[in-house]
Amino acid sequence: MKRSKKLCILLGILIAVCLAALAAMYAEEKKEEIKTSGETVLSVESTKVTALCWEQDGTTWSFHRGDDGWQKLTTILIVDDIIPSIRTALRSRFSRAKNTARGRSAIRSQVIVELEKKVAAEIIDSYGEVTVTASEDDPTVCLVEFSFAVAHGLNQIYLTVHITV
Repeated sequence: MKRSKKLCILLGILIAVCLAALAAMYAEEKKEEIKTSGETVLSVESTKVTALCWEQDGTTWSFHRGDDGWQKLTTILIVDDIIPSIRTALRSRFSRAKNTARGRSAIRSQVIVELEKKVAAEIIDSYGEVTVTASEDDPTVCLVEFSFAVAHGLNQIYLTVHITV
């Protein structure tokens, strides 16, 4: 009887371990499904957000509505939109380009096209001179330089009303 009791206990433990492993696999699959679905998992009305905090690589970041940081966060998000979009456009069109005057001129024109799209979308207010030069240190590298002015979001509207009776 003792032997059968021990086998039943071991069988019960084995079943519990298998069920736990199965549940963990299901949870991981569900997380991956959510990540790749493209659906919004959490949506919060922007006017109700008063602070945004997160931790990255051991550094804690915190922005609060009404302080300079909030406006700087907007700027960071805009830069995070512009730079990758220009890189993507250049990478897709100039992957085999030569670092010649003609190639640099085409790159400059494409950067201007991308910046004009951002101006039209009111993501930036304006941009400065775009220059494309060959690197003096490495002939396979060209340097693209430009500046832009961020179009800041509207946080508050004050109304003044004059009523005549």
